[in-house]
Amino acid sequence: MDYTLTGLKVLDLSRVLSGPYASRMLSDLGADVLKVEPPEGDITRQIGKKLGEASGYYIQQNVGKRNICLDLKGEGAAALIIALAEKADIVIENFRPGVMDRLGIGWDQLAGVNPKLIMLSISGYGQEGPERNRGGYAPLLHAESGLLARQSRVDGGTGMDFSISLADTLASLHGTIAVLAAVNHVRNTGEGQHIDMAMINAVHATDDFANMVLDGTWTETQQLERCRVWEAPGACRIAIAGAFHVIWRSLSGDAALPDPALEHQPRAEKTELRTQALQAYLLSFSSFDALTARLDEARLHWGKVRDHGDEAYSLPSIGPRGVHVAVDDGAGGTLKTMQSPYRFSGAKSGVPAGARTAAKGQDNFTALKDWLEWDDNEISACLDRLVS
Repeated sequence: MDYTLTGLKVLDLSRVLSGPYASRMLSDLGADVLKVEPPEGDITRQIGKKLGEASGYYIQQNVGKRNICLDLKGEGAAALIIALAEKADIVIENFRPGVMDRLGIGWDQLAGVNPKLIMLSISGYGQEGPERNRGGYAPLLHAESGLLARQSRVDGGTGMDFSISLADTLASLHGTIAVLAAVNHVRNTGEGQHIDMAMINAVHATDDFANMVLDGTWTETQQLERCRVWEAPGACRIAIAGAFHVIWRSLSGDAALPDPALEHQPRAEKTELRTQALQAYLLSFSSFDALTARLDEARLHWGKVRDHGDEAYSLPSIGPRGVHVAVDDGAGGTLKTMQSPYRFSGAKSGVPAGARTAAKGQDNFTALKDWLEWDDNEISACLDRLVS
């Protein structure tokens, strides 16, 4: 077995990010993922640069999956989904709570034909409870979880949203872990599971400052004590990890960094004077490399603040670690997209170079034949009636 999840069938009814990212990870690990896409297509086919039928954003979340195009509201659609779910190991959906039931393909219907089924349902605030009908959009979850307010207190900003969809991807990651745990549970007991993954829970559960928030000990200075950004030679910026007093103690023995503080001064004044002196000292080096050599000598941990672009992907580790993979862009060329981060000693993960993201409905006939083992006439009749 080359891939760790070879043999698992995943029926992906999700769209945009939280569900598709979870199923992309399962696909990277070898699962046969069948994405069910509406006739108009997943909205992310239009996000960013359009390449053939898709975009780089869509390709990143969906490369490696098979695709059928189906109107879930169409007559007979529920029966087809139930038939597919009967053969599936895992179903992933991220509709608002209640939508699957209204479509006739809710948990009770699917588990009724497949008691070993695992269904991952990702929503903003959970399948049950007072906020179940609220939209689960990442920026709103960042705001509601307190992350935006906390970050603005630290950096003095206005609370603008992060430039990464943390709520979506954290729910994907936690959801995938739950799915894999449920796979083992099914193997041990034969009992399927409906996983209710709320994005708000995923964000709070992954917040490493949560304990300090809950016990009332969190302050803005704790963020600064973890890592502070400084100006560096060559018009660069550098992040140095650790509490300020540790950094100061490690470097203050240098003749070029005398202590400007007086013994009787208040602590806050001493810290401000030493901060200014340390910044001047860091800028006094002849080059960025000379500075980092000194930080290495002092056993301080640092990172260059790289521009979000080519510079961020120029790290020496990018090539050897296979961070990128060149895939078929569907428009006659190739496109770099993100490769699976999983590295196993004796198994594969990720998509092969040159892989192509399936077009809408590309696998209508072959997927139904593989999954359902219907004869050609049954499949043709189904496609004529339901699939575009």
